[in-house]
Amino acid sequence: MALYFSLFSFTLFSASNGQQTTAPVPITHITDARGRTALLWSSIGLAVLTSVLQGIISTVVLIAEEQDMWTFRFRIAKFEHWWWTAVGTLLMMSFGLIVISFLAGNNNDSVGVLALSTATAIVIVRYAIPSWRHRYYIRSRWLAWTGPSRTAISYRYGPVCGTDRHWERLSKMIRPTSAAPPSDDWGLALNPHKGIAEDPTAILNGLGEINSSMIFGQNWEIGPCVYDDGFRGDYNINSLSLLWGSATGFRPRVSRAINSMPQSLLKSRPFTVDGYNGEGLCLAMGILGRNKGLLPRGIVFDSDDSIKQARGVRRENALRGTITELENTSKWAPRPNKVMRSYYKRALEEQYGSLPSSFTAAATELALIFLDCSPAAIQQWLSYKLEQQSLEVNIQMSRPANYSLENIAATEKQLQTLYRAQYVSMILSINYWPPSGVSRASPTERHPVYRPDLYCFALLYLAEGAVQEAKGKWQKGQGASKPAWWGKDWVKARLTLEASSLQGNWHECAAWLLGLKSWPTGLEDWPH
Repeated sequence: MALYFSLFSFTLFSASNGQQTTAPVPITHITDARGRTALLWSSIGLAVLTSVLQGIISTVVLIAEEQDMWTFRFRIAKFEHWWWTAVGTLLMMSFGLIVISFLAGNNNDSVGVLALSTATAIVIVRYAIPSWRHRYYIRSRWLAWTGPSRTAISYRYGPVCGTDRHWERLSKMIRPTSAAPPSDDWGLALNPHKGIAEDPTAILNGLGEINSSMIFGQNWEIGPCVYDDGFRGDYNINSLSLLWGSATGFRPRVSRAINSMPQSLLKSRPFTVDGYNGEGLCLAMGILGRNKGLLPRGIVFDSDDSIKQARGVRRENALRGTITELENTSKWAPRPNKVMRSYYKRALEEQYGSLPSSFTAAATELALIFLDCSPAAIQQWLSYKLEQQSLEVNIQMSRPANYSLENIAATEKQLQTLYRAQYVSMILSINYWPPSGVSRASPTERHPVYRPDLYCFALLYLAEGAVQEAKGKWQKGQGASKPAWWGKDWVKARLTLEASSLQGNWHECAAWLLGLKSWPTGLEDWPH
């Protein structure tokens, strides 16, 4: 098209050069002077156009990174491979035109041929091909940083946290006064997202004292998008945990934890300061910035056996380390990136230095698994929202009347135990990922993958009931009695789904990570 435009321009110029004629204009051939000149300027025009467009895009990207507009930056990064393909295509067209011009007789264009060939090769080899290879990571990064988030809210706001329709109504009633950070900015868009732009806590803080029945015509004790983790005064928390995101009508935005991230890990091809692959760290930190919940220092992940040793519990098969067993029985065995464990552990301890070793151990394991598992599995795992504690299980335990006429709810201690076991459940769900991301409860029944939240709850509840602390020392406890709700139909159905969602021998690792010496027999019916 550029060639036709140039030829058309030269034809018009010759036809209007001070003389009027009715004779037809001769067709320009690429071998004559006009044709060679048209080819040359077409090539130059394409190269200049590509340079201008690339300059604009590079400036936009630079501004987004320097201004911490990470939602915008991560969003446009999903299309980088298409952009570099377009740039490479334009340069190849420009190179093709200048080669034809050179072959047609423009022998003075040898320098231009060399420059364009070099630029085209650099764009294709250095940018276009790598961007296509990394497009899966870029997509996974978007999901890891913009998925549903947990946010602490006051108990008085529990009843007004409803569905997406309710949040839309609330957002129209309230105009938040607090300014959003730059990382929330959606940025330029041809088709802007229609979700709620405001932060949910800003909306709730603008409500004041209000009853849910006044807004929705319903009188919830706690809304359907809220975790009740049993912290009604314990640990001086007295809060609920709101789960919000696209499912509740909000516009996707990166977690604000990104403001504490080193810039080198936020690049499209991340590396640490020492040159190590930083993809696992970036994905793990994005998830951990969204799912910590109310008491991250209480999370249990006993990979170094320190909790068991402090309680005098000696696990069976003690010659096999917990981490070694976790690696060897993994779906992704032999886990080749396990050699980076010490470096990743040190980096995450620096990032989460105020949190205990259980948290950083779980973070390290998650980051290393992401280096070993396939990009398709990561995306499917994130699309199932398996990085978050199961809200369905929490609601079934904390407020069963929302699901059935039964009203046998879990105790506050049991809800706390469910929350504190959530990171073991998260690690197991990705480390023992089933083939193709689909599990089978029976030979004919297929279903999505479920986290083993109920199994992990039971293991931790049994582990902490087996011992008790007296005067700073651990001694044998009375045992954990069977919860009153454990024999319900929903529990049996959930346990079946959880057991069929994991592939491999995950049972021993689950028991060790949660403080038991081995997997208890008869767990589904509750051990005596």
